[in-house]
Amino acid sequence: MKKLITIVFAAATTVCLGAGWKAGEGVANDRATGANDRDITFVARGGGNAYGWRQYALPIGLTVLPWSIPNFECSVYGLRLNLGWGEYDGTYGLDAGVFSLKQEFGGISANFFGNYAVRDSAGLETGAVNVAGTMRGLQIGFVNVADALYGVQIGVLNFNGSGITFPILNIGW
Repeated sequence: MKKLITIVFAAATTVCLGAGWKAGEGVANDRATGANDRDITFVARGGGNAYGWRQYALPIGLTVLPWSIPNFECSVYGLRLNLGWGEYDGTYGLDAGVFSLKQEFGGISANFFGNYAVRDSAGLETGAVNVAGTMRGLQIGFVNVADALYGVQIGVLNFNGSGITFPILNIGW
């Protein structure tokens, strides 16, 4: 377990150094107010924030059980791997793993148990249960739900607020 933690932190540090961050640029005690645009220390903070870097866009995101590296306030532009419950502000690119929660999504999201995009989702969502606010693209799963559908749902149960709902295949525009 120690070895795994060391590898994860080393990988996260490498990503941050590649993004041009330098030691001492962040302050951990801003109480998650957003006063600092870069907060790169692993120190527990109050508010709705978790452990991790406080940066709003990174190329890689990793979730191990309920812990997200970087924290859930970040967006990931690139690859996001969920080895448990993954939660981020936005994900754009490839999102894969067990379960994924995000505010906005664009790209390919393949999670075993499902995907939940609170607001907008564009691209492909595959999983047992897929839920999106506005879905633009394709949802494939056992249960698919969209408040507004501009695309196709393929599954046993399909629900959307923008048209007629059919099982197996549902099309919205």
